Amino acid sequence: MSLRLGLVRLKYEPGGGAEATLDLLARGLAGRGHAVTVIATAWQGQPPAGVQVRQVAAPGRGARRLLGFAQAAGAAARELDLQVWLSLERTPGAPLLRAGDGVHAAWLEHRRPYESFLKRLSFSVNPLHRAFLDLERRALTHPDLRLVIAVIQLVAEELRRFHGLGSEMVRVIRNPVDQARLDPARDPAVRLAARAELGLAEGQPALLFLGSGFERKGLAFALKALAHLDGVRLLVAGRDRVAPYQRLAQGLGVAGRVSFLGGRSDAPRLLAACDGLLLPTIYDPCANACLEALHLGRPVVTTLANGACELVRPGLNGVLVADPSDSGELARACRNALDLGRPAPAELPQTGPWLDQMEQVLEMAAG
Repeated sequence: MSLRLGLVRLKYEPGGGAEATLDLLARGLAGRGHAVTVIATAWQGQPPAGVQVRQVAAPGRGARRLLGFAQAAGAAARELDLQVWLSLERTPGAPLLRAGDGVHAAWLEHRRPYESFLKRLSFSVNPLHRAFLDLERRALTHPDLRLVIAVIQLVAEELRRFHGLGSEMVRVIRNPVDQARLDPARDPAVRLAARAELGLAEGQPALLFLGSGFERKGLAFALKALAHLDGVRLLVAGRDRVAPYQRLAQGLGVAGRVSFLGGRSDAPRLLAACDGLLLPTIYDPCANACLEALHLGRPVVTTLANGACELVRPGLNGVLVADPSDSGELARACRNALDLGRPAPAELPQTGPWLDQMEQVLEMAAG
């Protein structure tokens, strides 16, 4: 049946993993005949065919913007006469929530060991953290909530541990990989051209760090590990402040082997050029970059705090580390991963079956 449905996300900008998932979901549901409205502050570029964008205002910055958007998005969803709506944010009153950003309380817990005493103290008074925690609590305890979609088992366990949500309120639907977008990168000619554009010499091993938010994703750890990896190049793609990490690379003596590429929309091409993905993240619900690397047969080095670790088969298609701050251990993991060569592509959820599951949940909630 055709539904009038809404999707809520603060904003859409091409390049991010969460944004790619939103685009897949909106485009796929519209293609199946549903009337899709995305509620957001902005959609950069042209929305997919059949998708309407309802822009709402969320003035200010930080906590003020976060709280303002939650209120405005909820009001817009109620005004639009939707049969059902799904929030990809922490939005109180949403009947369906997709916890693609994980659990904020879990993020703070994972972050504590890497922060100073004063920084840890600030977690309880920082307005932004308080806003996230407040919205998360209100969204997950709201009487209108029907179901929470966890993107991996790790997130389902965190929802239980931090918010007491049982299996009847949580369903795991793993993130998909977009075959149509990724598979052209399997062409050896794409790899050769991409490596030439990036200045990679023939036979020179290259690791890719792919993700915005460099502190959480562990770029400092990656640079420190690179100091133990003679001859290896590190490609850094993502949006964040670059200067502190350029200074760190200079101090470590590895600046000549690091390429800061900025935000990129050609992740498949970068994955084709590299020999492995390095993502020593402090916390990640399920990094899409890891899924894409595994799909394209690139070994992955990541942490046990990344939900995508559930899909890594150590010694076959990647290596997992417990403590990314141990630069020697992380470097050994990288060497072991590079020795794996080209692993067989992992069997991951595809777009069609994933859309089937998401559509079933929406139809169920619509009654």
